[in-house]
Amino acid sequence: MKLELIVATPELERLIATAILTTSSGSRPSAIFHRLSEEPGRVERLVSRIEVHHGSILDHNRLCWTLEATEGEVLDIYLRHRFFSFTRVGGSRWLVSANLRTAASYARQHRDAFGDALIESLAEVAPTIHGKIQRGP
Repeated sequence: MKLELIVATPELERLIATAILTTSSGSRPSAIFHRLSEEPGRVERLVSRIEVHHGSILDHNRLCWTLEATEGEVLDIYLRHRFFSFTRVGGSRWLVSANLRTAASYARQHRDAFGDALIESLAEVAPTIHGKIQRGP
């Protein structure tokens, strides 16, 4: 099984931090987003406090991967977590799509080849979430 992240919502963790502050302050979201670009430490502190559950701030983004796997492996993943979308692109290659909450939830619950690959795929686009999943709850 081979998983490769091909696209993700830009500035994912800064967007999440902005959403956190938007719901708890009276500031304009665009002003918060730009102000956070100057405070990466604050972004990390905010994002590290997030809990993974339905309706969390981690729902509002999108990640896409290519996956090399058999039909059986894809079916197993889908049956474990129905919020992944799979599209066959030829042979044993699939396009996989999900939000960050789905990826984090699967990776925390299932320490298998797909879960491990999901964790590693988040290192660049969501380093705080990546670290949190690696360390455990």
